[in-house]
Amino acid sequence: MGLTVSGQRRLLRRALRLTMSSYPHPNPRVAALLLDPAGQQVASGVHQGPGSPHAEVLALDEAGDRARGGVLFTTLEPCVHVGRTPPCVERIRDSGVATIVVGALDPDSRVAGRSRGILEAAGIEVVGPLVTEEVEAIDPGYYHHRRTGLPLFTLKAAATLDGWTAAADGTSQWISGSSARRDGHRLRAASDAVMVGAGTLRADDPRLTVRAPGYGGPQPRPVVVAGRSELPPVRKLWERSPLLVTPRPQQAFAIEDQVVAPGEGGLVDLEEAARALGERGILDVLVEGGARLAGALWRRGLIDQGVFYLAAAVAGGEGRPVMKGAFATLTEARRVIIEDVQRVGEDIRVAWRRRKEDA
Repeated sequence: MGLTVSGQRRLLRRALRLTMSSYPHPNPRVAALLLDPAGQQVASGVHQGPGSPHAEVLALDEAGDRARGGVLFTTLEPCVHVGRTPPCVERIRDSGVATIVVGALDPDSRVAGRSRGILEAAGIEVVGPLVTEEVEAIDPGYYHHRRTGLPLFTLKAAATLDGWTAAADGTSQWISGSSARRDGHRLRAASDAVMVGAGTLRADDPRLTVRAPGYGGPQPRPVVVAGRSELPPVRKLWERSPLLVTPRPQQAFAIEDQVVAPGEGGLVDLEEAARALGERGILDVLVEGGARLAGALWRRGLIDQGVFYLAAAVAGGEGRPVMKGAFATLTEARRVIIEDVQRVGEDIRVAWRRRKEDA
């Protein structure tokens, strides 16, 4: 067949594009392509979620005997452990493929490069990893979770050019324009959960659903972080079976899924809560408000990245900030990496992430 490395990368990128319509968390996004000995693509597969066949198995099943002597491309190295499905390496070993080309290694400690030795011992050539950064970029929450045990927290905020997310009276709809709001719904669609504090729940009564044209994927899980005050008995979110993170059991609500994480001052222990979310298989959390919750998460080092929409508007006075809390001296500010700046309608979208030394 004689594919060059650039040709192999091209096919891996083709497989990566297939993963964009999948929502498999807490499992990783994985797609596979299979070429027969003549170099023709004869099969493909995309993993859809826990308990469903893995991408490599789907491609091999579709190819049948045409897999023998062929090349299997997979965006993530095949699993070697028994979960809800048998190890993929066994199916690959028995398929008769001559070569497997891998996009990236799996950060899961149960895998972590172990597939190469098993496959090579069976006489299968293993090439790669060839596109590690690109694979991680399409599923950063999975990589972060497997490395830390915690979800990847993204802070979303819309603010005036002079930095206020709401007026002093709490009015905030709508600071950003319609294009920015549509983009915010795409962020929700890419998240396993959307988190708000009790103040936002009281003031805005949000549903936290994805409302994007043509969107047919799963809705993110709403997560409410309670404080010392009583929660309102009637809110739209209660209809969506949210996960309630609370410093004490909330007996007055018919909310079965509660994370009880008592912390100092009668507030939630956010580090313990983050670990609990990770244990529940929540890999990506979008934090949408309010300022007190955002500030507390930031001070505890739990915010990993952010998307800020700077509206084409100037408040000209003091309103409500993105984060609430003391900013006593400039040395308390932490430098971040600006990854992308773009115009969204009349507004500016700024995507950033924490520096690794601060992570």
